[in-house]
Amino acid sequence: MTEVGEDTQPAMCYPHSQQYEEWQTRAERQGYNSLSRFMIEMVEAGSKEIEISVALDENESELRSQRNELREELREARNRIAELESKVYSGERQEIINFLAEHEDGATFPEIVQHLIDDAPARVAKQLDEMEGDELTRENNRYQSFEVVDDDD
Repeated sequence: MTEVGEDTQPAMCYPHSQQYEEWQTRAERQGYNSLSRFMIEMVEAGSKEIEISVALDENESELRSQRNELREELREARNRIAELESKVYSGERQEIINFLAEHEDGATFPEIVQHLIDDAPARVAKQLDEMEGDELTRENNRYQSFEVVDDDD
């Protein structure tokens, strides 16, 4: 133990008043008869080697499973991107290519524009049909977006 005797040496520390009072309160609460004994035992407790072991939250099997799920999500995202790119190119650009393919001798700019103007209602109707139910609704021949934009913002 840490009793004062012939084989002990004095050691000093200079804690702030508030810290000293906190130590004194803790020592009394823990049943120490002297603050010196409390301090010695706290120093000893703090200087002991603490064995720290880190346990992984997941094992290799769980990590592989998560990796595989992420790979599948990535594959699906890539497929979706390819699908969206295909839709983009099947719009105006693809319509111009199709029109020119039908005209072996080519077409002038005004002819291409006129074709796009003439063909626009059919393409718009197709887009509206694809969007209906997912992005917009139709009631009494009026289309409305599910996301209503407020002009007051």
